[in-house]
Order: sequence, then C-alpha cells, then structure tokens
Amino acid sequence: MTDKKDKDEQERGKGKDSEETQKDLDDILGQLKESDKAPQAEKKGISQEDSEKSPKSEKAHSDQPEPEGLEQILDSISEKEDLEPVEDISVVQRIVGVFTGPAQVFQYLRVKPDFIVPLILAILIGVTSGFVFYDIALDDQIATYEQNDRLSDEQRNLIIDGIEQSRTGIMRLLSPLVFAPLGIGFIYAVISLIFWFLGNVLLGGKARFKQVFSVFSYSYLIIILLESVIQYPLILSKQTLKIDMSPAVFLNTAELSQTLAKFISSFDIFHLWFLVVFGIGFSIIYGFSKLKGVVSVFIAWLLYVLIIKVALASLTQGLLGF
Repeated sequence: MTDKKDKDEQERGKGKDSEETQKDLDDILGQLKESDKAPQAEKKGISQEDSEKSPKSEKAHSDQPEPEGLEQILDSISEKEDLEPVEDISVVQRIVGVFTGPAQVFQYLRVKPDFIVPLILAILIGVTSGFVFYDIALDDQIATYEQNDRLSDEQRNLIIDGIEQSRTGIMRLLSPLVFAPLGIGFIYAVISLIFWFLGNVLLGGKARFKQVFSVFSYSYLIIILLESVIQYPLILSKQTLKIDMSPAVFLNTAELSQTLAKFISSFDIFHLWFLVVFGIGFSIIYGFSKLKGVVSVFIAWLLYVLIIKVALASLTQGLLGF
C-alpha cells in the first residue's frame, strides 16, 4: 500500500515537473517570437514612415514656387554655354547653310568645330585660279608699271623684263602650287587669331581658337564661291583682275583721293555679306547678342582695311614709286 502511494506521488511529481518544463519552454519560445517580431515591426515602421514621409516631402518641395528675384533674373539673361548635343549636319549641308541658314551651321560648329573642308576648298580654288589667271595678273602688273610716271624708262623696262621672264620660269609653278596654299593658310590663321584675341581678351568672352577658325573658314566661303561664280567669268572676258563690285563703281574715282577710293573699294557686296554672316557666327560661339557680334566684326574689319589695305598700301606705293 505504501509502495503504491509512493509510486503515485512519484508519477504526480513527474507530471508536475513535465508541466513546469513545458511551461518554461513555452515561455522561451514566446520570448524568441517576440524578439523576432520587434525588428521586423521596427523596420516596417521605419519604411512605412519613410514611404509616407518621402512623397509628402517631395510633393511639398515640388509645390513650393520657384524663388523670384535678382538671382533668377540674372540666371535668365546670363550667357551660358549650351552643352546639349546638336543635330548632325553633313559637309554639303554646312556649305549650303552658310548662304541659307548660317545660324544653324554655327550652332553646329560651336559644338563640333570643323574647318578642313572649307580650307581645302579655298586652297583648291586658289590654286586653280592661280594657274588660270597667272598671265592676266602679270599683264595687270605690267600695265601698272607702264602708267607709273615716277619711274624712269630704264627702271620701268627693267621691271617689266623681270615680269615677262616669270611667265615661263619656276615662278609659274611656285606661285599657284606653293605660295597660294601657304598664303591662304597664313591669312586664315592670322585673321582667326585676331578675332579670337578680340573675343576672348578684349570682349571678355570664351571660345576656342578652333571654333573661331571654323566659323571664319565657313563664312569666307561666301567670298570664295561667289567670286568664282560671278567675278571669274568677268575676269576672263575683260582680261583683268580689276573687277570692282563695290560702291566705288557708282562714284567718279578720279575726283576722289586714292586712299578714299581704296577704302570704298574694300567693301564690295561679297565682303559686306561675309561680314554679316561672320558676325552672326562670332556672336553664337561667344554667346554674344547678334548686334554685338556683327558690330564687333565690322569695327575690327574696318581697322584692318584702314591699317593694312589703305595705310600700308599707300606707304608701300610711296616708297616703291608705283
């Protein structure tokens, strides 16, 4: 009886121990579950908060009006460099566009400068005209010396004999094949350098020399191509290079001083057209207004005519006697 009672008590103790053990295990598992849920809830709360907060803040930011004032006005009128890509234009389109729509061509050249084709075209025309008009140019020189009263007959004949000898000598080849290309390249480089100095230093702009050189090369095609189409047939028909298409043809140059006549003849219709187009290109690559670009080019060209073509030519004529 006693053994049976002890046995029952032992079983009840074991059951009580097992219940307590199970309870402890349940408590531990519950704590583990709560610890797992806490970070998730925290993360979820943060993400929810961010997701709710972010659109609101962005919306609130986007709904805010742009600040107006002096800074905005300055930003709107400031000359900023356009770094956006431009539509590709072929070489033929660029050459034609100089005559029909120069602004688009110069916008392209501002981003993608290119001067190879117009420079080669100018050299080819220069070499060809050098061969074709070589004898005509010599005849003009001879006529100039024959009309010069400051020279004695001996001096005049000596100079004319030297010119005649160059008709068949090595100079007949060197002049168009060597001197013409070098002269064209030198003139293009010097004039482009002058306008680059004018825009970058004197006017406070910012552009690369290649951009200025490209704009000048394409602009000067107006003179090169139009002279080839219009003036060259007249040269062949009249057998003289002295074809004047400036306002001087409407004036009696005999009544004008030689300096004034040279100055007026420097502004023929081709050069005026070129100056306007080049002024537009000059304004585009520097971000100036068109008026500022055209006026700057005209003033610079006016100084070039006065200093180089008029003053220097008159001085040379006085020193050499022709």
